[in-house]
Amino acid sequence: MVPSSSNAGIFTNFSLGIFTLLLFSCGEEPTIQSYVIPSEYEGPVVTWKLPSDWGENPDLSGPMAGSFHVKSDLGPVGRIGIMPFRESVSTLDVANMFGKEMGYGLLSEDDLSELAQVRTIDSREFEWIRLVDKAEVGSMRTVLLALYRNEEETWLFPFIGDQPLINEQMKNFESFLSSTTLRAGKEKIRAKVPQPAPPASAQHAEGPTWDIPSHWQKAEASSMRLASYEVADKNGSRLDFSVTSFPGDVGGLLANVNRWLGQIGMEEVKENEIEKYVTEIIIDEQDAQLVVAEGEEQALYAAIIMIEGRSWFFKISGDLNLAQLEKPNFLSFLNTVCFH
Repeated sequence: MVPSSSNAGIFTNFSLGIFTLLLFSCGEEPTIQSYVIPSEYEGPVVTWKLPSDWGENPDLSGPMAGSFHVKSDLGPVGRIGIMPFRESVSTLDVANMFGKEMGYGLLSEDDLSELAQVRTIDSREFEWIRLVDKAEVGSMRTVLLALYRNEEETWLFPFIGDQPLINEQMKNFESFLSSTTLRAGKEKIRAKVPQPAPPASAQHAEGPTWDIPSHWQKAEASSMRLASYEVADKNGSRLDFSVTSFPGDVGGLLANVNRWLGQIGMEEVKENEIEKYVTEIIIDEQDAQLVVAEGEEQALYAAIIMIEGRSWFFKISGDLNLAQLEKPNFLSFLNTVCFH
């Protein structure tokens, strides 16, 4: 995995060719560092340059290629992300992914036509969708979605924050979008095309249900996370558990596994090596995959299931010793997941 800085980042599922980054630190002059990596990489690539008052988040929830915040006197505010999808992901699916939490209910194509517009930034056309919070009276929470179609990938750039913050940062957001360099993957990832969504009457309002172990502590959910929990021990070791869901297969099994391996400091694998970490399991009488990865200090356990054209991710990661203790609880949790 290639390291990133606050000025540029890179998202890979394999290895890249030669890449040069400008690195800055407080009180120092910019330096140039070059990374030489095997050239067989043919996956999607994104690089960016951050505005001076933005910072990079260390945690990447769901299929995030990059995660950022706005610096303020009160600390980090807002959340900006980069998410790569397949071309087959529709704008309506993406809008509904965020609209549900914002209180919009199930959006239709007619609803979308009133919310979406096309904005051109440096000759690139972005689908531009602004969602305001309808779930809580008086809330100023806003989600701004910018989608860019690039060959066989769709790149989503969500900006989540209070409306005044987004309005204030609009020039920075557009500058950030303009700075991105996007390359579609040459290697075709075998993706499942999302099936048409069922009628609203057939959809369960809350998605799947599950039973959480009693000692897992509920944490704050977000537009990226449908649920979050934390597990801690008396020594201060912690595990982070999340439930996320996205339209389509979000790049495929190999891409997700390699992204997770990178998050716990483990080397990526090729497709013929993936069985080292992935086994087939059953969740709610449906085929699913279980990912088990244990490094020297960190571990990650995750389950992936595709339901009606959507990927569901149940993932727990953190301290190796605590993760090994909690593994039976995680597997028991998976047995309680029900999609109605």
